[in-house]
Amino acid sequence: MSDADGGSAMSETGEVGTGTREFFAEVAREFLQHYTHGPRFVAVTGVPAADAGRIADGFAAALRDADQEAERATLRPETGADGFRTDVIAPFRSRDAVLVVDGPGLLGPDFRGFWNFSLWVEHDPERSPDWSFVTTGQKDPLGAPREVASVLLDDTDPERPRRLWADSC
Repeated sequence: MSDADGGSAMSETGEVGTGTREFFAEVAREFLQHYTHGPRFVAVTGVPAADAGRIADGFAAALRDADQEAERATLRPETGADGFRTDVIAPFRSRDAVLVVDGPGLLGPDFRGFWNFSLWVEHDPERSPDWSFVTTGQKDPLGAPREVASVLLDDTDPERPRRLWADSC
C-alpha cells in the first residue's frame, strides 16, 4: 500500500480543471447521500489504460471539499485480499472517514465485499458521447467487475471526465 496526496486533475499550466472539479463534486454528493458517517470504503479501478490513481485522487479531493476526512491508498498488485483486509480494512474500521483505494482487480470476487461504493474507469478515445451498452446493443465483455460498479466513467479527457451509463433504465 502507498498513500498519495489527493487532488483534482490539473492542466499543463497547473490549474485545476473546473469540469473535473464539478464532476467529482457531483459523484461525491451521490456517495454522501447514502454514506454519511463511520468508516467508508471506495474502490477505484478500471481498464488497464485508465488512470485510476488520478481518478481516486480527484474523488478524495471532492470528499475533502465536502468536509469529509478522506485518505488515499493504492493496492499493490502482490497484495492479496486477506492481507489487505488485515493491514488496511480492519485498522480503518474505527475511523469516521473515507478510504479511497485504487488498484487493479478491486471489484473482483476476492475484494468485492469490502466496498461501500466504487468507480469503474474506462479509457476509450474513440467512444461516442452517446455510447452505452443499450444504444450499441453490445454485451459487456468484462462482465461482473464493470456491472457491480456504483459509477462508470470515461477518463479519456482528463479535464472533462464523463459519466457512462450501461444500464437499461
